[in-house]
Amino acid sequence: MNGKNVARIAGGVAVVAALGAAGWFGFLEWSRTRVRAEVDAAFAGIRQTGARAAFADATFNPREMGITVTGISVISPDGGARVKVDRLSARGGERPVDRRVTLEALDLDGVEITVTGDSAAGGTITYSLPQVMIDRYNGPMTLIAAGEGDGPYGALRVALRQLAATTAAKVTVPEARVQIAPAGAPQAELAYRNFAAEGVNAGAIRSMVVDRVTYAFTPPATGADQPAGTGAAQGDAAKPAAPGRVTGQVDGLVAAQVDTAPLLLMTQPGGPAGKAAEAYGRLYGKLVTGPYSVKQENGPSHGAAALLVENLAIRPAAFDVSRLAALDALGRKAPNLSPEDNRRLTELSRDLVNGIAFGTIAITRATSEFQGETGRIASLRLEGLTGGVLDGFTLEGVEGVTPGAGTGKMARFAVRQLDFNQLARLSAEADSPSPLTALLVFKAFSGIEMKGLEVPHGEGPAPTETVKVGTFALSWGGSLGALPSYLDFTLDGVSGPIRPEDGEPFNTLAAAGFSRATVSMALKAHYDINDRRLTLAPVSTEVKDAFRVNLESTLEDVPDTVFADPSGILTALPGVAAGPVKLTITDLGMTRLVLSQLAAADGVSVDAYREELVSLAEGIAAELSTASPEIAPVGSAVVAFLRDPGTLTITATPKGRVPALALALSSDPSVLLEAFTLSATATKP
Repeated sequence: MNGKNVARIAGGVAVVAALGAAGWFGFLEWSRTRVRAEVDAAFAGIRQTGARAAFADATFNPREMGITVTGISVISPDGGARVKVDRLSARGGERPVDRRVTLEALDLDGVEITVTGDSAAGGTITYSLPQVMIDRYNGPMTLIAAGEGDGPYGALRVALRQLAATTAAKVTVPEARVQIAPAGAPQAELAYRNFAAEGVNAGAIRSMVVDRVTYAFTPPATGADQPAGTGAAQGDAAKPAAPGRVTGQVDGLVAAQVDTAPLLLMTQPGGPAGKAAEAYGRLYGKLVTGPYSVKQENGPSHGAAALLVENLAIRPAAFDVSRLAALDALGRKAPNLSPEDNRRLTELSRDLVNGIAFGTIAITRATSEFQGETGRIASLRLEGLTGGVLDGFTLEGVEGVTPGAGTGKMARFAVRQLDFNQLARLSAEADSPSPLTALLVFKAFSGIEMKGLEVPHGEGPAPTETVKVGTFALSWGGSLGALPSYLDFTLDGVSGPIRPEDGEPFNTLAAAGFSRATVSMALKAHYDINDRRLTLAPVSTEVKDAFRVNLESTLEDVPDTVFADPSGILTALPGVAAGPVKLTITDLGMTRLVLSQLAAADGVSVDAYREELVSLAEGIAAELSTASPEIAPVGSAVVAFLRDPGTLTITATPKGRVPALALALSSDPSVLLEAFTLSATATKP
């Protein structure tokens, strides 16, 4: 190829390049004009709703098929909500259809949302998001649902409406800050770091992650807060002290199966209504946090290693604006509430609890500290709340230390079937209780359990000496009305220091050198509606190293109306019959201790004193047997028990139908002998 041809080809390429460049820049200029016109049209549509909307510039990048809009400002018709965006960048977009756009990526820089008026409780709420990145966005062209920003829930409704109209593969917010400045109250702050949500679809979010959440606020003063050096002594009325500022931090939060539809329904104008508003709507399938802490200036501090919430739901109708406002007003008046205020506060609190449901709430390794007192809880769990009834509440691994170095421990504490509706009734009747008020306790919960309790006794020469409870358990159920048809009570391994005022048998133990005593008790009662029989078995008491007493008995012909209506007990009692009774006494060392002390007082040996006591018992038994031959087996068994203490069992079997009321009212022992056949056995230890 010669030089001339090369020159021609080079010249041709130059011409083509020049023409191409001219066409490219011409296209760019056309796109800016077209894009600005499109954006102008979009903002004009916003202004048609009564809102004010403006932007500074709009450009088009043909390489990325991207649009950039700067200096965005949108103000709601009532001026209560303002949105500012320094820069909006949309890439990979398609032409809007029905005022909706589809984009491969949507980035926003310098986002600031300000809410004032009713939506901010008369103050101002400001949201600052330096950067927002959205992948595969599909949603409305407008940044605010115009006309929806009125009322106390207005700002929230705007955001929820926007979210309900949006889908996105992922939303990333490296940082978000919220400043809340209520009217006449200190400012509160809330901040999120590295927020990411995936699978955003019409108000639902498949998963959500936040690296860190921090917050700070000052709680409102109440009548319970009193400043130092004020009060009647200074001649001035006591004034509420300014509470200390509260700060908190959560390191790591993960949520799955998030649905904002119940919240949107809660915010609907005029209040939530309809069947959906009365039904529970799930907000979270699962929410888990990492370590969190809460600290109040000059106040307590709390923290935990983790929090778990499963299947959290709300009933939107329970969160009516007027109800929440009334609850807040009463809370600010507390504790200086009138009886009527107390009743109203109880009702509102009950309604709020009824409006919440969840599967599980669990807190792991919780800690607290205040004024030298520290506490730790290995695990706290609440299971199954719905309709105001909690299936179970459990604490495990509880420890506490007082400023005086007293230490308390509890291995486990549990409550079953806690009914907040019945607790509200019980609280409402507290000021003017009726004879049946106490029976509401049987409906408020169905059982309580406590294990491994150790607390300082706090009295005597050794105040740090502990009282221990191995097991305390009380449960009931099978209610036929006002009263349960079964009851199970256990108190096992209760030990503590012996004091002079404790009486017998503890004085005998103390005299024998014991400094502590251990007591156990049990009671079980069960009603069989078919046999009309109430069984009490066992009713037992045991004092370690002393004795054990066990009673088993039944009552026959007991009508179920006794449980349905306690006022009918007196009417039913004359028809109730006594059943068999079995009494078992087991010596665990008490006889030896008593004989040793009595023998020492008389200056004789224990064996000699025992023989003297046995001889006396044999004489009494012989006299009673002569008068009542049927009692002879009982006398023989008692003598055998005294000679070699082990277990003494006495059984009373009715000879016929024995009216229980007449037997209880009689003070004549011969009535017992006439009505029952007695038998007894004594076994060696």
